[in-house]
Amino acid sequence: MTSLASPQLCGIELRLCADGGANRLYDEIPTFFPEEDPLLVRKRYKPDVIKGDLDSIRPEVREFYDNLGSTVLDESYDQDTTDLHKCIAFIRDCTPDLEKSNLILLIVGALGGRFDHELGNINVLYTFSNIRIVLLSNHSLVYLLPKTHRHEILINHSVEGPHCGLAPVAAPSQSTTTSGLQWDLNETPMSFGSAISTSNILRDEKVTVRSDADLLWTSSIQIQNVDPVL
Repeated sequence: MTSLASPQLCGIELRLCADGGANRLYDEIPTFFPEEDPLLVRKRYKPDVIKGDLDSIRPEVREFYDNLGSTVLDESYDQDTTDLHKCIAFIRDCTPDLEKSNLILLIVGALGGRFDHELGNINVLYTFSNIRIVLLSNHSLVYLLPKTHRHEILINHSVEGPHCGLAPVAAPSQSTTTSGLQWDLNETPMSFGSAISTSNILRDEKVTVRSDADLLWTSSIQIQNVDPVL
């Protein structure tokens, strides 16, 4: 099956599950609406597309969503890319060129599981560095700060922080400068095996970052009392 996104599957709103993510959706979406019939909740929040090598989705979950009209795209022939990579490529191909620069993807459940999966997800940030992709868990978020830009990060202190960090994963940084942190960097070199910025503190409502290397930005988040937006 072609890896290009079919226009018929692309819309203004697209619900896309990466393989076993369909299991998580099936199992957990009813818990957000405990007073409602689980079957009705699952039907209301069915994915438009399920995509990946399909080695994780349970047969009964695949059959359930297939019967509801979800499109299941089997790319088991491609073992060189992750399911997340496949899904982001699908969204990229769905998005008109004029809108790609404004594309922001929030990847839920991208952290906190198997470490090799986390490494694969971080690698996707670099592979699609021209797209703003945020990896999200219950406790933190991570995204890439490309060296081609001076970055201004607006902080919502009711949700983000207090902790944050910066790390040059792909290549060392000879000079990184920040503002808005408890311990700002001033043309500071960073590399693994030497110093990186961890357990820093968000001080201001705006953080600026300038570096000669691509950096991973991470901050802690507080979402325990946030109502789900689905």
